[in-house]
Amino acid sequence: MENLITVVTRFQLPAGVTAEQIHAAFEEAAPKFRNVPGLVRKQFLHSKEDYRTVGGVYLWNDESAARAFMNERVVQMIRENFHVEPIIEFYDSPVIVEN
Repeated sequence: MENLITVVTRFQLPAGVTAEQIHAAFEEAAPKFRNVPGLVRKQFLHSKEDYRTVGGVYLWNDESAARAFMNERVVQMIRENFHVEPIIEFYDSPVIVEN
């Protein structure tokens, strides 16, 4: 199996952003992740614990594409839309189990 890369992003929502607003923002952003070279899957996240933490989990088959896209597109999108700095973490994914 090829070496896959998982990227996790997290950031805190600004005060006053509702669950409905963030879910609408996710729906609006989703098409921007279609047909991105190297991107296998993207999941949007919204914390069930504090409702203020959101982010995404990305599965990539190309680390350089992952780093370029995250740094050039995703970070900018989060900064522009939410005016916060995201945390972005890169992980090797040597084993993946799908049911």
